[in-house]
Amino acid sequence: MKTRSIFILTVAAFMLVGCDKHDFFDDLTITGEVGPQAYWEIGSSAVSAGQSLSFQLQYYTALKGVSIDRSEAWYNLTENIERQVSCPWVSSFTYSVISSVAEEKRIEQKIKTYAHTEDLWNDSLHAYYIEESFPVSSTLAPFSWTNPAVFEADKMNQYFGEGFMQHFKDSLEQKLKYADYRSMMIGLGLVDDFMQYTDSTFDVNSDAYVYHFKWNADSTAQPVPDELTTLYRDSVSFDRLIYSSADNSYSVSYIRKYNIRALIRVYDDRDVYGITEPKEIEVIQ
Repeated sequence: MKTRSIFILTVAAFMLVGCDKHDFFDDLTITGEVGPQAYWEIGSSAVSAGQSLSFQLQYYTALKGVSIDRSEAWYNLTENIERQVSCPWVSSFTYSVISSVAEEKRIEQKIKTYAHTEDLWNDSLHAYYIEESFPVSSTLAPFSWTNPAVFEADKMNQYFGEGFMQHFKDSLEQKLKYADYRSMMIGLGLVDDFMQYTDSTFDVNSDAYVYHFKWNADSTAQPVPDELTTLYRDSVSFDRLIYSSADNSYSVSYIRKYNIRALIRVYDDRDVYGITEPKEIEVIQ
């Protein structure tokens, strides 16, 4: 029986090469059960949510005494979420929190069934041939909340998670330097005279004075003045941290998109199926 299975696989593969087609076998082939051979082309690698994607399918079975029963469109669903938040007030460094996550939200699932009839036989192709389509749900439309003109804390919590805003603010505080405090406090109108916190040191290499916070009593450090720390913690809310006065918007972005990985299963009357090569398809607006 094992020898017969290998022989059938070899003959089927040879026949497909002769027809300029590809052979695609699923896991059932390791048991010796050969499903129908199938090849397809899709109308586009992108489809609008709520619309249908067209395709052309060729298929046949090389086994005597076995008939084609039906074809089915299957696909899985992957959700892609990109998040980014930036603070435009810092000047000594760039501070952005960026994440990109892809998660399979739905494993391979049957979407549509196509009936088989002998009328679908195409003599020139030496295979059955259909032109069909399968639907893509309107709920899979891309969504974005990017650089909004109005800040909404509820959306931040929903898209970035509870506690994100405080974590962002606390993490940023650990990195702020003199120039960042100066830019932020003056830009947000919290301090009129920043020179009261300022000292300078002449830098021979640059032949210029470098401005910084005042040294402490023993000249071992330049600590952030307590007044500025208090202002930052009590008067600089998260939304003020990410506000960009240059374009009157908030530097936050949340983008959700979906991709599907689709294929066609062709079943014979034993309920054994062969599959086409999977296609990666982007769901667009």
